[in-house]
Amino acid sequence: MKYDFLIVGQGLSGSILAIQLEKLSKRFKIINSYENNSSSKVAAGIMHPLALKRGTISWRGKEFYNFSKDFYTSFDELNETNYFENHKLKRIFSSFEEQNNWIGKTADSNYEDLIAFNNLPIKKIKTPYGNGLLKKSHRLNVKDFLQLVKNKYRKNIINENFKSENLKIKGKIFNYQGISYQNVVLCQGVGANTNELFSYLPIIPNKGELLEIKSENLPKLILNSGVFSLPTGNNLFTLGATYNHLDRTYKNTLEAKEELMTKIGKIVKINDLQIIRQKFGFRPTTSDRKPLIGEHPLVKNLFVINGMGSKAVLMAPLLINELLESIFENKQLDKLVDIKRFVKKVNSQTIQSVKKISEN
Repeated sequence: MKYDFLIVGQGLSGSILAIQLEKLSKRFKIINSYENNSSSKVAAGIMHPLALKRGTISWRGKEFYNFSKDFYTSFDELNETNYFENHKLKRIFSSFEEQNNWIGKTADSNYEDLIAFNNLPIKKIKTPYGNGLLKKSHRLNVKDFLQLVKNKYRKNIINENFKSENLKIKGKIFNYQGISYQNVVLCQGVGANTNELFSYLPIIPNKGELLEIKSENLPKLILNSGVFSLPTGNNLFTLGATYNHLDRTYKNTLEAKEELMTKIGKIVKINDLQIIRQKFGFRPTTSDRKPLIGEHPLVKNLFVINGMGSKAVLMAPLLINELLESIFENKQLDKLVDIKRFVKKVNSQTIQSVKKISEN
């Protein structure tokens, strides 16, 4: 039996790709090993169009936000779920400079539908410099979203590790374990670093750690104050997240816990917080902070989707749609994400790996 696509990885990108391929009536299989510490499994799922640290609209922020909002809303409607919800988000300012920057933006027409200044206090929260309201903010319950996709396509899923050496190509057709595919898309996150086919791409694991805490004093809205607190129900909150591109250990760290508690302690009494558990994951980031999307420079119909870091919930639906448009409609990918920008880095390891999968 021949399939249109083999999707490698059922994280957020692989799942969204599967959903979009189904809409296009394409036949696909997914191969995935279900590891606990992929970035998708521990993602908080907060989605908005701003770079909050600088208080500016992120790259293609509005465009990504609007497309993703429609995508996740449609998914919920189709599946009668409620995984994508509107969440009020308050930015707690740490200085008058941050406050003034935010207030200045509220007078800018590009921001008038996004932000507002709020000098009213938040009950039991320290806000000496005031706070700002982000009008457009949602949260995707990533864990439940991924589980539903897994159940929805369970007959299409091969539950094992992908081994690139078992992938063969003859002419324009791929073969993996006796099944034929016209296209292969690698959505492996940091796992791509063990795949020699795209070894030249600069995928940098960035470890993020989160705390699940219990509090009766944190408000039932998202707070951002250098860290975020996200209400998840029953006085439980997700607190995060750290960023560490040097730590490659597969364990929680005391340093991360202390960092998160110190930062949240600037706005709420730490004694009022109970730590339930700590978790970690590795985000796939890149050297130029832009995603990696596109076709392999040496193998036609072999594609990659990677490098979205902590913004996969925001960016993945539109970028995957654009990849599919490039495949089926010959549209050009955004040059800032197209992996053609790294073609000069193709190395001997990549060339040898291509030779291994090629059949005469």
